[in-house]
Amino acid sequence: MRIRIALTAAIAATCMTTGIFVALDNAPSASAHDTTTIQPNAAQSGAATATTQHGAGLAELGVPVVVHTAFGPAITVGGTYVAAKPVPAPAPTPVALPVAAPAPVPVSDSTSTDTGDWECIRVHESGDNYNNPNMPSGAYGILISTWESFGYSGWPYQAAPAVQDALALRLHAEYGFDPWSSRYACGL
Repeated sequence: MRIRIALTAAIAATCMTTGIFVALDNAPSASAHDTTTIQPNAAQSGAATATTQHGAGLAELGVPVVVHTAFGPAITVGGTYVAAKPVPAPAPTPVALPVAAPAPVPVSDSTSTDTGDWECIRVHESGDNYNNPNMPSGAYGILISTWESFGYSGWPYQAAPAVQDALALRLHAEYGFDPWSSRYACGL
């Protein structure tokens, strides 16, 4: 039974192959005499025709045929020229240029309270406690009269640490470390 099925399938495949070659008039043969030609300048005008030496060829059956011309590949389908889509060049890959990190701002006593000198002042004035209620108060031991002369209200120890730091930097900009008697203990 298996031999009969295999034999039937082989006969069917042979018949189909023979039918295709007869329909194509032996066009797909690989002989040196079988060539596809395109009329010169027809690719430019859009009226290119493709034929084979054997008569009915692939182009006449609507099978796409690629013909290479001086202007690039031209495709004909059923003898009619179809413009080949140009293959776009790959987009250049953008190259990320190195970005220089911003130069760090040098930390000094006049630009930041995060220095050893300011830490020494805070330790000697308040034990580095921004909420020190003693007079003078706050982390930098600021007198209430000085606090108010710069337009602040309330007490220095009630202000946020950033506000106390800002006033210390303003005082330093005007007077250096002179407003703090602890400057001597800190060697300033």
